[in-house]
Amino acid sequence: MNLEQMQYVLEVEKTKSITLAASALSVTQSTISQAITRLENELGMPLFSRSRNGAVVLEQAKPILDKMKSIVDMVQTIKEDAQYIGESIRGELRLSAIPGGVPGIIPTIASMKKRYPDLKFELSESAARNIIKDVRNKQVDLGLIALYQDDMEQHLAGLHFVPIDEGVMRACVNLTNRLADQKSISLHELKNETLVLFNDELVDDFIGELSQRVGEVDVLFRTNNSEVVNAALAQLNAVTIGHEYSFTHDRSVLHYDFTTLEIEGIQRVISIGWVMRESKSSNLIIQRFLDRFQSKG
Repeated sequence: MNLEQMQYVLEVEKTKSITLAASALSVTQSTISQAITRLENELGMPLFSRSRNGAVVLEQAKPILDKMKSIVDMVQTIKEDAQYIGESIRGELRLSAIPGGVPGIIPTIASMKKRYPDLKFELSESAARNIIKDVRNKQVDLGLIALYQDDMEQHLAGLHFVPIDEGVMRACVNLTNRLADQKSISLHELKNETLVLFNDELVDDFIGELSQRVGEVDVLFRTNNSEVVNAALAQLNAVTIGHEYSFTHDRSVLHYDFTTLEIEGIQRVISIGWVMRESKSSNLIIQRFLDRFQSKG
């Protein structure tokens, strides 16, 4: 067992796909597949259920992967400590993130605070275009946003953008919902569902396009509180719409209370990443934060 094998396993867990993991790590699918097989043979147990739809971690393997994550994180921390030993950073970092992005940021803040105790953080949740506005107005230092790729040039002119992921819109339901066993949902099926939505530009754009294609849809309510959306999915058997990144970092989805469905049809690609003013792109605090965020992603 070695560190490289663990990194391969954790990337497949994250992407649920050997193909996507290979692309993210810049290696061949065969390299990852063979490495995982050798590791499974060494452990004497399978780690994933593999099919044409991807690779899903087996329930009995989850404690093993948790330990692997701890080891990989520890090695990364050792490397960072060696690289930045003696370095002292003070100041404040004002962060803002799209709905669903905040949970993925917390571990990085905790790690940074432990390494640099004099650092202070401010964290808020907002819609992407509001975050961009706050970055321009110097009210936020670093913002985690999601934008359609074909809108980026228009909205990010003069700003620095660091991409971290991309994807499309998905539907999300509680595991008790009759749709939970489906892999995907059509636009016409969505039209007949009760929707609860977070106030988000991408969601608004999607619902507008959906209404143009299939007619007016039933939106029960919109909210700025992601916990309210989760409660509605659980108690009202409703459906929500959001981009993949938000669901990937949602605690309820991670703990398997909810599941996501592909939305059938051609969609515009969404880019997720960090936005800042050009003058902030060389800021030491931001550089260290992004380094740690990447290592914990």
